Amino acid sequence: MWDTFFNLLTGLVMNKIHLKALTLLMALLVVLGSFNVIKAQEVRRPMKINTLERENFEIRYGMGLSTRYMWRGLDLAKSPTLEPYASILFHGFELSAYGVYGLYESAPKHPDFNEPENPGEINPVFLETIAFGEIISNLFYSFQANIGTISIGATDYYFPDRLVRQTETDTNGVKHIKYIKSRWGNWEGGGNGAHIIEAIVRYQGNSSFPAWLLIGYNIYNDPDNSLFTEAGYTFNILNNNFSLFAGGAIGGSAWYQFTIKNGVVQDGMGLTNFGFILNRELILNEGLSLDFSLMDVVNFYQERNTILFKVILRIQ
Repeated sequence: MWDTFFNLLTGLVMNKIHLKALTLLMALLVVLGSFNVIKAQEVRRPMKINTLERENFEIRYGMGLSTRYMWRGLDLAKSPTLEPYASILFHGFELSAYGVYGLYESAPKHPDFNEPENPGEINPVFLETIAFGEIISNLFYSFQANIGTISIGATDYYFPDRLVRQTETDTNGVKHIKYIKSRWGNWEGGGNGAHIIEAIVRYQGNSSFPAWLLIGYNIYNDPDNSLFTEAGYTFNILNNNFSLFAGGAIGGSAWYQFTIKNGVVQDGMGLTNFGFILNRELILNEGLSLDFSLMDVVNFYQERNTILFKVILRIQ
């Protein structure tokens, strides 16, 4: 009897010892695992760069969410958009890329999209809509002057989902039009390619004169060689930036939808981008911020007014 009781007691004690040992072992593994995670996080944490390096080299990226994509007075996406971006700055040079992606299929797929009064008058293919997509690539060089910052560069516009209109002339001089898929490798000119390249000059004033001026001229694949200019001025009101701006196309331009109105061919300047921006930046921590903007835009040529709200997460 005593042998049985002793064996039972011994078993319970040993089981408790094993249980404690197992518990200690698990706790040790958790601690070691946590230590390894901390080490891994420390390894993956970006290294801080000194002031001199930051002046010469920067990486910026982020994501924007907007109720509308208004580009120079044009509602191109006709829907809310997601707008990722990234840029690299090195000794005055800036290489950047912006994406614009509509959330709804409400943008025209066909380059000759024109909604008629009677839908039966036109092929339905011409009225097909897609979720808007655009990729904007920039290369700029900026330098400081006494009056502010001057930037000179070029921008490439590419619409991956929109059809490309191509015009060919046969041996008899007859023009034929066809529509092909937009391929990134299609760099044809004369209005037949998938890319439009614009030369841009920008001026950004300093804190004592916070004005800006932009001049953009399409130098490749735009038969109209469209010209756009815009100017603005920024005020500080109760910790908000309040900017007034006015801009438009100079001369007839299909690119800026400044062409024919009421049977009259447009010329001169079309005030297509007029309004204000109310903006505030919220700094979350070093290198991380949120940018909030409210914009009111009037396109006098299209007789259209649009108000939009935009949030951008900025990382640098």
